[in-house]
Amino acid sequence: MPIQVLFVDDEIPHLMLAEEYLGHSGKVELTCVSSGREAIEALGKKTFQVIVSDYQMQDMDGVALLKYIRKNFGTIPFLLFTGKGKEEVVIEALNHGADYYIRKGSDPVEQFSILEQRIIQVAERQNVQEELVAREKLYNAVLTVQSDLMVDFLPDLTIIRSNESFAGLYGGGPTDMIGRKFLSDLSPEDQEELRGAIHSLSPESAAVELQQTLTTSEGRPLTFSWHIEGVFASGGMLVSCKATGRDISQASVARDGVRQYEEKYQETATDLPRDMGDFDENVPLNFIIENTRPAGTWVLPDLVKQARNSKMNGIASATGQDGHRVFLIFADGEPEGGIYIDRSGVLYGDKSILFLKDSHQFTFYPTAPEIANRFITGCRIYDKSHIRAPNSYAIPEIKAARKGVGNITIDVKRGDKPASGIKITIKSGGKIVGNDITSHTGQISFQLLYGNYIGVVLTEANQLHNFNFQVKSPDSSHAVDLAAI
Repeated sequence: MPIQVLFVDDEIPHLMLAEEYLGHSGKVELTCVSSGREAIEALGKKTFQVIVSDYQMQDMDGVALLKYIRKNFGTIPFLLFTGKGKEEVVIEALNHGADYYIRKGSDPVEQFSILEQRIIQVAERQNVQEELVAREKLYNAVLTVQSDLMVDFLPDLTIIRSNESFAGLYGGGPTDMIGRKFLSDLSPEDQEELRGAIHSLSPESAAVELQQTLTTSEGRPLTFSWHIEGVFASGGMLVSCKATGRDISQASVARDGVRQYEEKYQETATDLPRDMGDFDENVPLNFIIENTRPAGTWVLPDLVKQARNSKMNGIASATGQDGHRVFLIFADGEPEGGIYIDRSGVLYGDKSILFLKDSHQFTFYPTAPEIANRFITGCRIYDKSHIRAPNSYAIPEIKAARKGVGNITIDVKRGDKPASGIKITIKSGGKIVGNDITSHTGQISFQLLYGNYIGVVLTEANQLHNFNFQVKSPDSSHAVDLAAI
């Protein structure tokens, strides 16, 4: 089914261009209107999945339309057109919930190709987010009535959610379990086995079965068979685990559904840079850094202290001498998100802060709390032990190559010209382990475990082409020529 798009622009030539380049693609179905008031009337008659609006219009500008839609129609994805020199407009739009902006340019082919990509991305993300909410409700309902033991915990075994059956073993309720360590009363040998099992989880091997003995609040030893599944971000990072004790038949459907859509939501989070060259002005994180007045510059320990004392919301950015980039995203004074980018690829969340040093000089760019929380999706920091106490933690110097993990750059061309906007999907063992769209240079990078993979190219003509490649070193590349397909 094509994506239902409401296209708003008071210049008829722009509406005609949209019909020409988007209306015939088969991927979107356009409803074109020439004013903000007409857009509001259309929204009252029909349901749209995405709204694309010009900024400069006579009766109601694009930001005013955005504010009205957010107040009356909720979170429908909204993309804004803006001309050059309108940075303050874009900042205002992002602060009021715009999903993306596209600069109008002289090349309609390139402009509408980018626009179509963004429409598809935000529509998919919205669908996945709505499905995730529904799956979470179902999962929480199962937790409430389930007699099996069900626990969600972080990679360091900190419990973030459990049901009554599990909490009852310790003589408390589910809220009493939050913050405790999962199965902390196991013997040292069993604890070592549990941690080893969690450490072994990967996107290719996402589940493990364990048999463990624990002691109830009444002192009775009980043996449980545990089924533990990992939830992974799109880059392969372990985000959390879902454990079910004893009979898992009634809960399996709900648990699988949540895990599937949590992972899919990670894949559709397009606000974050994906590689060293991904600093496109259309990525809101980069745009805000380039167009926001900085609040100051601090070394890491002083930044953490200043942010906490002032309850700061925003993005802190640092650049190393070798060209690497580090971002810390603060919400209500706490470093909740992290990104580390170097020539080997991108690390998100907990892995990103392993490379932080006290000497890093961070420039802080303030944002609205909603903007900061939006960027945290996909790069959340769970273990803050490395950055929690200024001047009292040791950050390891990690200079050795990450064993077993390599960065592969796929270079897509058509003859001697780079092919941008081409979707590449990476498969291993029949499972999708990554997907993204080539940049303006025709390149795309993935961070993968060493091994053999199948790449799938989706061309502009919606034709699929497979190619094989191997990752066996820290850095490698593979070329794909669309002209030879």
